Amino acid sequence: MNKRTLLVLTCILFFACFGLQALAQSTDQASQAASQAANAASQAKDDASQAIADPEVRAKVEARLQKLSSDLNLTDDQKTQLKPVLQGEYKQLKAVHDDASLSADQKQSKMTEIHDGAKSQINSILTPEQQKKLAEIKENAEPK
Repeated sequence: MNKRTLLVLTCILFFACFGLQALAQSTDQASQAASQAANAASQAKDDASQAIADPEVRAKVEARLQKLSSDLNLTDDQKTQLKPVLQGEYKQLKAVHDDASLSADQKQSKMTEIHDGAKSQINSILTPEQQKKLAEIKENAEPK
């Protein structure tokens, strides 16, 4: 064999070994990223199912969803979209309520933040007419 052929074969062997190693590492990183994404999705699903498993939360969610549905004439799709929003809101409110490390003012502030966040999510699901009707209902319900 001449030197040129030997050099070419050495280069091919070098690139084959290190190229496979680099490919294996990138595949490893991709599988780790996919695993982390799956874990995050699983955690979110567990949180939602835990909220559903709590009978108190489930009852409040169903009651509020039923009230919104009858007041605003919600579509089935809107009900499906609103349910996880309401579950999250009630779960967060319960966690704040049960947090003994917070003062009454801190609890009130956090609860207001939670309500405001849920309100914006709910409004994004409702039509403009439904948003207006909900605002009217809340305005009439609140003492002045």
